[in-house]
Amino acid sequence: MQIDKNYIVNIYRELHQVPEIGFDLPKSTAIICRELDAIGIPYTQEIGESCIIATLNEGVGNKTIAIRADFDALPIQEETGLSYASQHPGKMHACGHDAHAAMLLGTIKALKAKEKEIKCCVKFIFQSAEEILGGAKSICDTGFMEQVDEIIACHINAEKLCNQFLINRTCNSACSRGFKLHLYGKSSHAAKPHGGVDAIAMAVRVYTDIQFMRAREINPIEKVVIGVGAIHGGTVNNIVCDHVEMNVTVRTQSTKLDEHIYKRITQIAESVATDMGGSAKLETYKYVPALINDLQIADKLEAAAIKVLGPENIFPRKEALGGEDFAYYMQHKPGAMFNVGILEESMPYVPAHNGKLVISENALEAAPKIFVQYILDQMEK
Repeated sequence: MQIDKNYIVNIYRELHQVPEIGFDLPKSTAIICRELDAIGIPYTQEIGESCIIATLNEGVGNKTIAIRADFDALPIQEETGLSYASQHPGKMHACGHDAHAAMLLGTIKALKAKEKEIKCCVKFIFQSAEEILGGAKSICDTGFMEQVDEIIACHINAEKLCNQFLINRTCNSACSRGFKLHLYGKSSHAAKPHGGVDAIAMAVRVYTDIQFMRAREINPIEKVVIGVGAIHGGTVNNIVCDHVEMNVTVRTQSTKLDEHIYKRITQIAESVATDMGGSAKLETYKYVPALINDLQIADKLEAAAIKVLGPENIFPRKEALGGEDFAYYMQHKPGAMFNVGILEESMPYVPAHNGKLVISENALEAAPKIFVQYILDQMEK
């Protein structure tokens, strides 16, 4: 089945120029809806927040396969110098979601052209707010996944070459939690510290005790990250600080371990605060479960990739502790995510979430080829 590379490249460049954040995606949404209208495929914007779901062959066959692409960007200043660089200062598609959306549109275009040959229903999900881990949950909360039998997705990989396929069979992405830890004390003159309760001193003790907990209470074999990315507190040098906010992330491969760590941090913060005459409060603002690929679907995706890319381009993907809200879909139905490389041999490695990230346009055909082959292979099984 023919993939229209030029079409995908043009859409990718257009989306790349208008990066938008979170759920606020009006320009990107308009581009995607315009293309769905041109292709002639029905869609709805009534499922999830700022999401678009298109459908091919509603009611056809005994199976419904969903394919997901995210299309939100990051608050990063672009530094690539590309002719189609971001036109929105301070915003950039630095994680490849523009490519994901363009590749899914290319997949839809190819499948629509052979619609009568497709013996199943296919749902195409354009999802908002992956970077803040909110878009997938907003879709799942509507009950949408009851319509679906299985779900697949692709993410770019900044370390591999074009047409190289990677898949993980252990832990693709970590259980990821982001929260704010508030420590409350009492202000006083710095010359009379005994009249106040120093929230900065509290924060120092809490930070140290969290690190001791990580080192001495958790099995060192477990893959765990507990990071404090920001600490804010105080105003001037001669006032005892009465409030500190710590921004914390916890990454694990186990929901049970995540819950244990969060409970222990809560206990540590409350104990230290009480001991010093203050109080503590934890506020989770970001959470996603671990993404564990379904092994059967992973095998089927790899088989499809071998057919279209060749066995020499198949690689295992290493475990990672990044978060990915595709995991929410897989709490409801089996699924798997694979990766495709984006580099030419002459291109330097630049990690995702970096203002210098460049995706080779020769990388934009691989995922659509795999998606299409997967549908052809699985549509009647």
